[in-house]
Amino acid sequence: MADQGSRVGTQFGPYRLDALLGYGGMGEVYRAHDTVRDREVAVKLLHERFAGDSTYEERFRREAQAVAKLGEPHIIPIHDYGEIDGVLFLDMRLVEGEDLRARLRRSGPMSPADAVSIIEQVAAALDAAHAVGVVHRDVKPENVLVTPSDFAYLVDFGIAHQGTDTHLTQTGTAIGSLAYMAPEQLDGVPTTAASDVYSLAAVMFEVLTGAPPFPGATVTQIVRATVMNQVPSPREQAPAVSPQLDAVVKRGLAKTAEARFASAGAFAKASREALGGQWPDGAAPTGTQTAAPTDPAYDSTMIGQRPPTSPMSGPQSFSGPQSFSGPQAYSGPPAQNSGPQNFSGPQYSGPQYTGAQYSGPQYSGPQYYGGSQYAEPQNSGRALQVVLGALIGLLLLALIGMAVYWFGFRGENTPGSAASSSTTTLTHTVDPQTSQAPTPPVGTVNCSPEVGVVGGVTSCEFAYNVRRAYLAEGEKGPARTVTAYSPVTNQGYSMACAPESGVVVCRGGNNAVVVIF
Repeated sequence: MADQGSRVGTQFGPYRLDALLGYGGMGEVYRAHDTVRDREVAVKLLHERFAGDSTYEERFRREAQAVAKLGEPHIIPIHDYGEIDGVLFLDMRLVEGEDLRARLRRSGPMSPADAVSIIEQVAAALDAAHAVGVVHRDVKPENVLVTPSDFAYLVDFGIAHQGTDTHLTQTGTAIGSLAYMAPEQLDGVPTTAASDVYSLAAVMFEVLTGAPPFPGATVTQIVRATVMNQVPSPREQAPAVSPQLDAVVKRGLAKTAEARFASAGAFAKASREALGGQWPDGAAPTGTQTAAPTDPAYDSTMIGQRPPTSPMSGPQSFSGPQSFSGPQAYSGPPAQNSGPQNFSGPQYSGPQYTGAQYSGPQYSGPQYYGGSQYAEPQNSGRALQVVLGALIGLLLLALIGMAVYWFGFRGENTPGSAASSSTTTLTHTVDPQTSQAPTPPVGTVNCSPEVGVVGGVTSCEFAYNVRRAYLAEGEKGPARTVTAYSPVTNQGYSMACAPESGVVVCRGGNNAVVVIF
């Protein structure tokens, strides 16, 4: 085709080409009217400059065959394909929306949550293609089509190829967009699904930051940076990116295929988990530790109980005058087990006997304590007073401890009693074992972690629109009726939404059932 869009307003077989929707390295896409079936479609035509080139014609046919057998919702269905007047064409469903490149130019970088939502959908399309051995090889923002309801499609499988078919790549020819190509693609190595994972991570990087991971003004600059430069950090350019999501994106951009995620779905799953603060395997910083095990005897809701592993601070371990420095004269060698006499804690500070020795009758027999011989204290009256003082102190502390326990804890369980301060309040918590987990209706099929459908008559595209319409009117939980648009029937439907078993179930339309998690 000499000029882009030069066929607008012309007839191409049964198709009237009304407007140019886009163009790429392989061909041009038109909004067209199928005069035979009386419907609006998108028609892709292979560039005329490739006419007669068996290599490019084979790639074009492969796109039609590969995509036609994929039923993944995030890949635009193909109605028909073939050749008219020597020009190869694809007849596809017409989807209203804009590509991700246009979205970024219009609105700038996305929030991490919105970016992950788009990437999850593209990853689902890639996993479906990889499951049948098809590698896309050109994942980039221009090839991600986003509808007004944020439903994403992966398009342009024109350079897709079977992993075993390497003969279609001409020697020394790099196919795809350089800024999103994996290092092995630049080396001419046969590509695998891991190459698409790299490209998906590069798209995620740009969606988060507004720029590709290895920008450059020339081919040489981009190739050198992709192969040799250190993997950049999206968090350095977009502070809203968490350290966990930063680690996920950097792993997706690893230089070697083996170091990346095993699949596009695994990359998307790790991205979703990173939003919740979870680190990808092996990416947690050194020194990051999980919380210490909780003492099973410790109830964190009981104010006044001892914290885990800490010693009891109550009167059970009394530090009063169990050991005193009265007049004891040791006549033997130092005892190996000297008992409380060698106690290094607080000692009794009362009067100490320092005067003359008691001159009364003394017991002259041997005295033993802990195996060591010692002389009986000569001032037994003073010693008795000290012992009595210690016992009285113990008794007083015990009474104080009982009073603290009685008024601080038992008072809470006494009918009619009122807490005198916040320090004696018992905090009530719900036993986690009694909490009911969300239970979606039987037969629910998940479209994403946020929404699902029941039965075989509801599409995921419609389910996403129902969820957005419901949340647009308030927080999740209350019952309300919303109107949602179906991209399948091009009609709006009323859906009655109400909470059920931890989820919100919306019913209406033509027997449609949507579950919002």
